[in-house]
Amino acid sequence: MIQINPGSINDLLTLKKTGVPVTMTSHPGNASLYKLTLWHCGIPEHFWDITCSVADANNWPMFRLQNGEAELLVDEELRRKIMRETTSSKRFVTAYQKTKTGERLGRVHVRTCERLFPGVISSCSRLLLRHIERVKEVFTYLAKTRRQEVFSRFITDEGALVPLQETTERPVELVDSFERVLRELDHLLFEDTPIETVGGACYDGIMVPLSTMLAGYWEHGSLERYDISGPDMIHYATRPGHQEKLSEMLSYLHLWNPKLVPRRISVRMLPGVVARVGYVRDHVSEEIMERKRDALSWEKGVNGDYKRAIYKRAGQDELLWPIKITQDKEKYFSQHDLLLQKGQFMVDTCWKSIPLESLRETLARVNTLLKVK
Repeated sequence: MIQINPGSINDLLTLKKTGVPVTMTSHPGNASLYKLTLWHCGIPEHFWDITCSVADANNWPMFRLQNGEAELLVDEELRRKIMRETTSSKRFVTAYQKTKTGERLGRVHVRTCERLFPGVISSCSRLLLRHIERVKEVFTYLAKTRRQEVFSRFITDEGALVPLQETTERPVELVDSFERVLRELDHLLFEDTPIETVGGACYDGIMVPLSTMLAGYWEHGSLERYDISGPDMIHYATRPGHQEKLSEMLSYLHLWNPKLVPRRISVRMLPGVVARVGYVRDHVSEEIMERKRDALSWEKGVNGDYKRAIYKRAGQDELLWPIKITQDKEKYFSQHDLLLQKGQFMVDTCWKSIPLESLRETLARVNTLLKVK
């Protein structure tokens, strides 16, 4: 059901214009360079908003990454509680947590993304809410027939994600509770006004990705879609077991209601994390990315003295503006850094036509040409 398929940023934008769903599903938190690049180019984002404040380490949700430092946004007491109590069966959802100033944690991160990249930032909950009547019809059926598989989790009013205990709620009541959670999540990530949270039933398992696929189908009428993956999704989502579960559930729902659910959805997944090619005008990154761009077209006849001068200037490139990072350990340049910059964020056109699957290799080759270590 899912396959890796070559494609460039330009290809994806063309597909998007023709009505094919093209989307990222990142986690609310700090956004590294590849996300800033893709958002700038116009690739839509639908944040996966039921995100764990601990497990989501790549995005450092409890911190603001800025100026090479990690500023703790929540009280130290809350951070210790989250670290101490988080287990595989109890997680603290980023969107619900409060910062030292009383703001919602997820909102602090998403607000900056919206400000910098208007028109491309949304969420999975917001997408489902656009089709809420169809969503409720599908999930009511599943609540009747596969309740424990689809509704195995519950979000408390404090944003703790815990197992859903055996309940006598009727299917319609369970789905109403689920809708309430979607609306809470939407408010928590996209509104600044206070809200008294209640929590409720939360979907789980294979219906998490499949529900957004169905929403994309309802919205665009396309049986084809392109998902842009971060560092983790492409590994688990392309496993045979995951694809078999997707196919089985899709077939199950199609047999129930073929008018609402298609027989198949073709998903092509691309590695977005390689797209670390943006830069900020009048910032050290501009010179670095210009060097990489120019090196793409170097000929054998390029003057040796010129090259040696370039090598010298390129010596710190990977330290100052790396093409690859360990996101859960390095304090990287984020949307919060970009907000402080006066220069415009840019992406040279040459990178947009290179297939994403080839982009990491191309950047590594350019670094070799520049003798960047």
